Amino acid sequence: MQAISQAEQLSQSALAKLTPTDRAAVVKAVVSDAPASAVPVSRQTRQIQVLSKWAQAADVSKQLAQTEHTERNIRQAYQALENLRRQVNSSSHRQMSAEQQQQAQQKLAQLEKQLATGQAGISADLTLTGTTTAPFRATLSHNIDLLSERRQPEQVNILLGRSGNALQIDLPAGQSAEQNLHSVQQAFARQQIDVSVDNQQLLYFSAQARDARKLQEPWLVSGQGVRVAAGNPLNVTLKPVDTALGQLAKTAAGDNVQAYSQQIQQAQQKLKDALVKVQAQRVALQAQLTAIQQQQADNTELTGLAGQLRLQMHSGNKSSVAVVMSQANITRSLVEFGLG
Repeated sequence: MQAISQAEQLSQSALAKLTPTDRAAVVKAVVSDAPASAVPVSRQTRQIQVLSKWAQAADVSKQLAQTEHTERNIRQAYQALENLRRQVNSSSHRQMSAEQQQQAQQKLAQLEKQLATGQAGISADLTLTGTTTAPFRATLSHNIDLLSERRQPEQVNILLGRSGNALQIDLPAGQSAEQNLHSVQQAFARQQIDVSVDNQQLLYFSAQARDARKLQEPWLVSGQGVRVAAGNPLNVTLKPVDTALGQLAKTAAGDNVQAYSQQIQQAQQKLKDALVKVQAQRVALQAQLTAIQQQQADNTELTGLAGQLRLQMHSGNKSSVAVVMSQANITRSLVEFGLG
């Protein structure tokens, strides 16, 4: 009952912006972490509880810092596009001048480079990436149809560049385009490559940075004369897919002012959508951190132990703290991050 009371005392302003699911998760965390006063615990166990709380708070704080970093980058990218849109609209002509086109392409290339590092939290496709690099995406530029239904079966073999990795796609006779897509996806999934298709039945391949080489180097494709010519393997080079910013830079050439301004606004809308998601993450993390800090403040015994541990952490005699950290299975750096 005491744990439920603690959960009910959480800052209503911190929880108000959360979805019912997030609110339930925060309250559950408070209830599950509440001390069981009926069970006597040793001093070392209570110290472990203190260090675990510090580590938990530090982990949430790090996630919160990354979320705020991503939010700043989204706002900066939005403002960069807004400045470009205003510059385009300042023209008295319907068509963009050669100078305007060049300036737009330079600014977009610079923004794309900034977001391509993997550290911004948002990619040049204007989608959230967290702390990871955005996947490499490419499409078949060669005229090879792996999806349409055929009367004859075929086995297609692909050697993925110099990586040495190879795959085999079995396409039975009479199989539908949807079923053929599933067969292609299964074959490439074994190589950690995702496959999708657009409304023109064009195949797109996506791989994380560690497997990007499989898409960047030419393929050797061989078949049985149904979809792929029999005989010597075809040398097929995939075409990298432009990012959202890359596409925007390309369309600057020869576009009229009004149409290009609308394209910039569409890119800005993607950033707005990403910002909404990040802000929801930030609110949820702030509520979690508030819950942890309030638990620590409400438990006077743990507060006293926390003060003692804090002194030991900053004193010359740290061996006892090291033992407790080992028992708690947490790292010193994480605890020190929590100490501030």
